[in-house]
Amino acid sequence: MAKDYYQVLGVPKNASQEHIKKAYRKLAMQYHPDRNPGKEQWANDKFKAINEAFSVLGDPQKRQQYDQFGTVGEIGDIFGSPFTRTTFEDLMKDFGGSGLGFDFLDNIFGDALRGRGFSFRTYRRGSSRPGRGIRFEAPEGINLEEIFGRPKPRPHPEVQYEIVITRQQAAQGLEKDLVRKGRKIRVKIPAGVKHGSRVRLRNARQLTDGQPGDIIIVVKVK
Repeated sequence: MAKDYYQVLGVPKNASQEHIKKAYRKLAMQYHPDRNPGKEQWANDKFKAINEAFSVLGDPQKRQQYDQFGTVGEIGDIFGSPFTRTTFEDLMKDFGGSGLGFDFLDNIFGDALRGRGFSFRTYRRGSSRPGRGIRFEAPEGINLEEIFGRPKPRPHPEVQYEIVITRQQAAQGLEKDLVRKGRKIRVKIPAGVKHGSRVRLRNARQLTDGQPGDIIIVVKVK
């Protein structure tokens, strides 16, 4: 393996996910630059290393792949999984509760931040509340999942047609040709169909338009 992430976090290879999470948070507090005056660059390097390790070992699926194939993740991947992203957000609460700053994270995650118009310098500590300690706050509208999470695939556009049939046809069912962009598709309306029913032709636009998308037939019974 190119890097031994277990060694970086100081945990055995059979460590539980909870053990890995606790080790990461403990080391992150230890290597925070505010706690290492005069050794900020060393602390930054250490922090970057444990984040890279946790971005892989903190995600069960990535950890399994790493154990099997020895793949190496990227430091920004810590935001791409709900397992590691949630732990990182908890870590920032730890920072805020201990009076530690967030500014150094802009350098740690420079590549992941590039082009996103986001800065960890905008994070701050909130006011304390009785019995709850210090509240961690993020600027209004900022959501790490939206900023760093993997983009959700865009839904394929679907098109809709209506077909008007008689009650007898609805009871018996029928087949009818739909012509779209010069391409013919045979539509089967099942027996016993009700007024307002929808017949979905899965990925039929691939045949008519050359691109993904369903065709929806809305049945009107007169």
